Amino acid sequence: MTPAQKRKAVETALMPFIHGQTLAQALILWDEKYAHKPNFALQHFLRELCSDIELAHMRSRMLQALVTTFSSLQDQRQEKSPAKTNHTSQAAAHHSPEQQMFMALVEQLINSAKSDRAIPVRLYVLEHIEKLPTAPNNRRALQTWLNQIAPLTDITLNLALMQQVINLAYVGLCEYLGPITADQLLQESVSAVQQRFPQLRVQSLL
Repeated sequence: MTPAQKRKAVETALMPFIHGQTLAQALILWDEKYAHKPNFALQHFLRELCSDIELAHMRSRMLQALVTTFSSLQDQRQEKSPAKTNHTSQAAAHHSPEQQMFMALVEQLINSAKSDRAIPVRLYVLEHIEKLPTAPNNRRALQTWLNQIAPLTDITLNLALMQQVINLAYVGLCEYLGPITADQLLQESVSAVQQRFPQLRVQSLL
């Protein structure tokens, strides 16, 4: 997306929450510090914006709106550029079967929360990935993938890191749906992914 498209997306996403001078100041902050940064910097932008106690309680809903708006624009761009989409799909296919299984399990776990609960779980994982002990390029790739901005390409994740990300998705389910429901969704997700990868053991990722 161009800087102008990103700015418009930020304005559109924030309008239900703030307006007038507050919105104008938010856009100034975006222009001065975040416009040319990767999309996963949305979290840092909102952390600074919502340092004001009057906005703090809206931070998670604002982030949800921003991620949804940016993802929608990304989807529109990919629909207009099928050749590029095919290229990234082919690149994703070059991953090891284990890493493909990992990606399938994480998405299955997050989406098992359904509708309005899936986005908070995804944001929980994104927020805590910043704290994982891994190389910066791995972290950026994971954040971009989980923001649904681009496929997880050009990196190879080790087993320990994949297990940590899966654990974050599970803990996110526990946070928003409770441990009993989270355990049930984990079992269902493992079963569903195992059917897609019969030659592998999904349990090896847990």
